[in-house]
Amino acid sequence: MYQFKIFKVQEGGYKFELDGIKLLIDDYSISNDTHLLKTPQKAVAFFNIGDDVYGISNQPLNLNTAEALYDSIIQQYNMFNPGNNNSHGLRRTA
Repeated sequence: MYQFKIFKVQEGGYKFELDGIKLLIDDYSISNDTHLLKTPQKAVAFFNIGDDVYGISNQPLNLNTAEALYDSIIQQYNMFNPGNNNSHGLRRTA
């Protein structure tokens, strides 16, 4: 399970953060050491580089976990931020 920082958002839903990546989701549960998205089509992932924001909607991807959505955007994040020493594969715990 990735060690996200999870915040309840005042407008509703949750914000997950890990290594510069942010996910906005409406609700989730934990199952099989993953954060299972209740309505995956509503989730978005994004990151900032300087004043620019880059993001993806999960609607066309329809990934079912926060971990899968995070993995889908981390490669893009690393391309735009090559100095980042992100080793997200080490974030999983037993």
